[in-house]
Amino acid sequence: MYRDKSNQSGDVSALTARLDMAKKGFIVSEPLSRDSVYDFLVETPDGIESVQVKTMCGNSITKVVNRSGERVSANGKIRNSIDYAQHGIDWLVGVHKDGRVFYYRHENYSNIPSDSFSVNKYPSDEFPLYEVPNRHTKPLLKDIA
Repeated sequence: MYRDKSNQSGDVSALTARLDMAKKGFIVSEPLSRDSVYDFLVETPDGIESVQVKTMCGNSITKVVNRSGERVSANGKIRNSIDYAQHGIDWLVGVHKDGRVFYYRHENYSNIPSDSFSVNKYPSDEFPLYEVPNRHTKPLLKDIA
């Protein structure tokens, strides 16, 4: 059982994003360490790309996690804030509580001048779509930006 609603929400968002990328034809890999700055790696036509998934708050996606001096444990070290654009994360993915998934390429979300942003104000990008071939047919790539 989950001990914290936040952990449950994060897991549901990550699974929702992973399922959406699999439906788009891609294999999604997870890092071995929890300390990784990204949630997934995806092999796209552009190469291996990093993905960070965020559970949306209303219509907003957080692109900078400001931990404001939060400690990892009592008397423990102070956790660092994370700016996913500065870390070069290729895709920032927001998952709404209703299951909608919003994709933002680094070159677009990195230019948004705030720590969080509304999907209503900043339209999402199209994640590539790979038509998975049936046996004995050649693969087709679609919607490659």
